[in-house]
Amino acid sequence: MQEPALLSFLLHIAGAAALLIWSVRLVRTGVERAFATQLRQSLRRASRNRLLAAGTGTLAAVFLQSSTAVAVLVANFVAKGSLIPAIGLAILLGADLGSAIVSQLLLIRQSFLIPLLLLAGVALFLRGQSGTLRQTGRILIGLALIFLSLDMIRDATAPMVHSTGTQAVMAYLGRDIFSAFAVGALFAWAVHSSVAAVLLFVTLAAQSLLPVEGAAAMVLGANLGGGFIAYVLTLASPPRRGR
Repeated sequence: MQEPALLSFLLHIAGAAALLIWSVRLVRTGVERAFATQLRQSLRRASRNRLLAAGTGTLAAVFLQSSTAVAVLVANFVAKGSLIPAIGLAILLGADLGSAIVSQLLLIRQSFLIPLLLLAGVALFLRGQSGTLRQTGRILIGLALIFLSLDMIRDATAPMVHSTGTQAVMAYLGRDIFSAFAVGALFAWAVHSSVAAVLLFVTLAAQSLLPVEGAAAMVLGANLGGGFIAYVLTLASPPRRGR
């Protein structure tokens, strides 16, 4: 079988990955602009008990599609003394679960979702009378583009399933889990989104292009990369003050 053109493949997969990264950020921006106050209030109210804190962290990560964003908010609250570290840790653990739930939901393949979300999103964004409605439209458009980018990744990788060169590279990542882990961490750090990284890796695995072992290692690496992003972003924060 003739080998697919490498340049064409790289161009298509890079474009699809870029759209995925931008779409995830589009959704997060819409949520932050429309519901930032409610999210901050919910995180502050989570100090009542650890179970509530974990649930709040899960919901916050689902809405923001980023456990990193939740980690940055929580770190700021802990630094200001609004949250105790134990409650902050419970929120972060819940946020990790929320990221996993988001990844599962966004991998749903329903052909009618893309046009439906686009129609509703554009209508709300153009005709919405309030900022909240317009940002809700932005969120729906972002979700549609996420599904579209995942379809683009599937279409781009389909011809590569039987490529011996691609199979050799992916098989190596399946054997060398440490390299796969490092690639996953570096990619998540580069795109500043562990959710986008996980979606890309899982989609490649679903196409039988990336071995399950390699995909699992890359997902774990993406979690490390996402956590390191939050660490760097909060590194300059002042230490927690006593109450």
